[in-house]
Amino acid sequence: MEVTIGQFAKLVGSTVRTLRYYDKMGLLSPKKLNKNGRKVYTRLDWELFQQILILKHLGLSLNEIKEQLADQKINNRELLLVHRQLIEKKQAELNEKLDVINRMERLYNIEGISEEDLNEFAFIMLDLFRREKSQIQALEEHFKSDKQLMKEIKSLHDPKYKEKMDRETWNLIQAIKNATQYDNSTSRKKVRETLNKMDEMFPASGNFLSLINDDNFFAKYNQEFNNYFPEDIATHITKELETYYDDKEKSKGKEKNRKKEGN
Repeated sequence: MEVTIGQFAKLVGSTVRTLRYYDKMGLLSPKKLNKNGRKVYTRLDWELFQQILILKHLGLSLNEIKEQLADQKINNRELLLVHRQLIEKKQAELNEKLDVINRMERLYNIEGISEEDLNEFAFIMLDLFRREKSQIQALEEHFKSDKQLMKEIKSLHDPKYKEKMDRETWNLIQAIKNATQYDNSTSRKKVRETLNKMDEMFPASGNFLSLINDDNFFAKYNQEFNNYFPEDIATHITKELETYYDDKEKSKGKEKNRKKEGN
């Protein structure tokens, strides 16, 4: 087989422009010349082009393909294993992104939640979802010596727990928004009720509140916890959490004193 570049392009389903680029970069450079001194493609070039297609399908860049075909740095089986790992990693990343979309879509489908309100803070929720995995990993690393706390942190991986907490997180953001806007007893009560529900679902939240003032923790995990929050909402949430858990500790202290007095 000896064909011109145009004929070869049609044969392999490519373009003359692509073949010339491959030739220029030394990926596929025909060695044979016709009687007019022009390069022609042979059966060996066809076989090489098929190998290029296969390696492209596996995800290699053109430069990686060139190196692989020229040096055979790793054998074919090793090559397959390496790219299987890369594909599995990419697939896991795509699944995580899909999970973020699904969780947001679930909120949109909840009766009683205004789509207009959800749109206003959609990016806050999306940012919370996308950072969640790395945040949990940071907490697991930081609190690894606390066995009881680690048991509670483990619950953060449960899809059913996530679904419930997603809704309450949204309720808290909405309640905080109303509290900052109206600052009345009704809005403050809703904030407190939501915090109660979240605390019942995940009592360990109080332990995490102490991290807000831990400069060493945020120096190490700044990227993981640098969430997208409007400043007024973020400030109000922090204030409400501190007040809530401070009141909770005071309540515990009073209860202990009552028990002592009763004894």
